[in-house]
Amino acid sequence: MKKELIKKDYYRAVNGSWLEKAEIPSDQPQMSAFLELHLEIEKLLMELAESWNKNQTALDKNLIKFVKLYRMSKDFETREKLGVEPIKPILKKIKKLTSLKDLVKNIKEFHLEGIEMPFGFSVVQDFMNSNNHVLYFSEASLFLPDKSHYENEQTKQQLLGAFMMTSNQVLKLYGLTDEEAGDILNKAVAFDGLLANVSKTNVEKADYVKMYNPYTKKDLKDKTSAVDLLAVGSKLVGEEVEKIIVINPKFIDEFDNIINEENFEIIKAWMILNTYLSYSSLLTEDLRVAGGAFGRMLSGTQEPQAKEKAAFYHAYNRLSQAVGLYYGKEYFGPKAKKDVEEMVDEIIQVYRERIKNNSWLQEATKEKAITKLNKISVHVGYPEVLPPYYDLYEVATYEDGSNLVLETIKFRKLTIQDNLNKYNKEPDRKVWAMPASMVNAYYSPFNNQIVFPAAILQRPYYSLSQSPSENYGGIGAVMAHEISHAFDNNGAKFDEFGSLANWWTEEDLSAFEERSKEMIKLFDGVETEFGPCNGALTVSENIADSGGLRCALEASKKHKDHNYEEFFQNWARVWRQKSQPQFGQLLLTVDVHGPAELRANMQLRNLVEFQEFYNLKEEDSMFLKKEDMVEIW
Repeated sequence: MKKELIKKDYYRAVNGSWLEKAEIPSDQPQMSAFLELHLEIEKLLMELAESWNKNQTALDKNLIKFVKLYRMSKDFETREKLGVEPIKPILKKIKKLTSLKDLVKNIKEFHLEGIEMPFGFSVVQDFMNSNNHVLYFSEASLFLPDKSHYENEQTKQQLLGAFMMTSNQVLKLYGLTDEEAGDILNKAVAFDGLLANVSKTNVEKADYVKMYNPYTKKDLKDKTSAVDLLAVGSKLVGEEVEKIIVINPKFIDEFDNIINEENFEIIKAWMILNTYLSYSSLLTEDLRVAGGAFGRMLSGTQEPQAKEKAAFYHAYNRLSQAVGLYYGKEYFGPKAKKDVEEMVDEIIQVYRERIKNNSWLQEATKEKAITKLNKISVHVGYPEVLPPYYDLYEVATYEDGSNLVLETIKFRKLTIQDNLNKYNKEPDRKVWAMPASMVNAYYSPFNNQIVFPAAILQRPYYSLSQSPSENYGGIGAVMAHEISHAFDNNGAKFDEFGSLANWWTEEDLSAFEERSKEMIKLFDGVETEFGPCNGALTVSENIADSGGLRCALEASKKHKDHNYEEFFQNWARVWRQKSQPQFGQLLLTVDVHGPAELRANMQLRNLVEFQEFYNLKEEDSMFLKKEDMVEIW
């Protein structure tokens, strides 16, 4: 602890020594408390994979599938021998297309195989009725991380230049001539530019309620004459679709100007380039390394992952929930599970009290908020069930005539068909969105549920050997953060069942929106190591951090051995992060979470208890006037 920095920069007072000594791994763009824990778990899982590779006696059927896939991934000799042959059948299908009409005819097959297309469909819970699934429609992703990168000519030229240079190297490794590679790249980038004109920025995407735009046949008439989107949707889900939910209306407005026969050649080149790039990691080692070069350049990552680690992740990313279930059952004890569940109950109770005592809400809104809070379902450790397609997946090996590309397509078909099968059906709320072995947690607004995987329930977030104050400053604040997402600027628009509904009085909604604007103002433009924070991009996470921290502190204060300093220090500790400059700058444009140093410092500055405990005065950098503080939950 660098005591001389407490009043100046609490984040560096707590983490200064760590920041000086911490080394960013060569295959990562940063190091953080999250990543330290992730790397420990990664090491454990890779060791498990090796031991399972030698002996599968005690493994269940899904872990045996994982081992088979892992063996194929790390058989580098066979991968080199096969070269680029495995990708040729997919490319042949795309190259055979002669028109947009032709593409539409093949759309179901392409969609099921996960071939990148200029627009796509996905079955997602209905915002208006979370007990049902509907069909959502959107344009494809851009080559650059955010639309804002296209709006500054210098940034655009620099980044697209890097993209074209690294992609050219990939195409050359596939055996294309300079002329062939140049032709594909120029056409693909031209089409990407058309998509960029209508895409949403990351700030717009963060306001995800605006993704819900239902379009019927009548609405689509005259706008999408080149493709009958409802007919395509019906073909995909196997029943008549009368409406689709359009994520970006701007794309629909410009659809015929972008998706048409005149543009077919640039669309086709764009599809071919995406196919070359997306499969590069499954073929030779040279291709894998070249295929990741642009991502490394964007994030400042020094070296590619070791091929052994990449091989592990290829298998793990397919069957992560099966590996995670083993991890959760084996390494997350019943004592810790019980302790964590009690903490969650306690935090929900504190949240209940805080809503009851809220000074700016009317009783009617408070009642609705408490109803929503009471309905939150909590999941700790590991899931009861795995995704249904795990049982359907059977691994065919090299000896069976398969390869990693074929296995990837086979697995994609199962996951995509599983997604399409959900159309017009109730969700299975027992299936988790992440494995138990992932260092993370989440709140689902559509299910009104919070999930805490086993992996995050460890030091520095949580430990039976840490003091209660440390645990509340760590995992307690994370728990309360996830609960706060039920009441952030997006979550607050959903009711206790996870459906979009206005449960606020007019005055309260107006007061909430005003406070949300104040939260934007509190963070917007605040300088960090890598540049200014975007208050609008990060508002939902900042609201959740603020509510989570206040609630966790309240819970900690109820314990007789509550210690302010232990609580504040662990809050600052869990956000420690050391990044490559490129990655730090990239996060400021794409990440909805506040920069790490502000999550620690600004949220603590915004607490009366912090100001009083350290006796902060106006001349101290960590000081914040009471009237400038923003309290929402």
